[in-house]
Amino acid sequence: MANIMAASMYLKIALVCLLVGLILYIIGFSTVSWMVAAYSKWEARGVWRVYSCRVAAFCTYLSYGAWDYFGRSDLDYVRATQALECIGFVFAVVAFIVLMLYLLVDSCRRRNALIAFLVCVFAAVFFIIVGIAVFATKHPNFYRVGWSMGFAIVGTIFMFVSGIMGILQLTCR
Repeated sequence: MANIMAASMYLKIALVCLLVGLILYIIGFSTVSWMVAAYSKWEARGVWRVYSCRVAAFCTYLSYGAWDYFGRSDLDYVRATQALECIGFVFAVVAFIVLMLYLLVDSCRRRNALIAFLVCVFAAVFFIIVGIAVFATKHPNFYRVGWSMGFAIVGTIFMFVSGIMGILQLTCR
């Protein structure tokens, strides 16, 4: 069993950045304020649910399936976003597991494990960014980016920094 304290500074930064990125991304991924519209009927859209106020006294959370009953049938972008964000999340978790194995298990301290970490973290960043772009471009101008998407974006930036630290570790070996 290896010691994390014996790891290089690059890998320590990569671990902290990836952990912070995952936490921020999970918060953003699971909350509902990805895109927010403030007009006569207030509405917030997330990856999984919509918070809608049709009447001033009636505000509720709706799944996209129930929300579709109100006459909106253009929800393919939501399903695409859900798929892309889930794929990105899986890659990020796999990257975290591979990095932990690389840091803690002596037999896993090989160049291949570090390359697998890099592939997974950059694949996660790619899928998350594409999912965010798909979701954001489908909304009209009166929508603005909500705090949930902000958390997801900042989490993705931390994951990207973690990948950069992995590249520095790979080149300095």
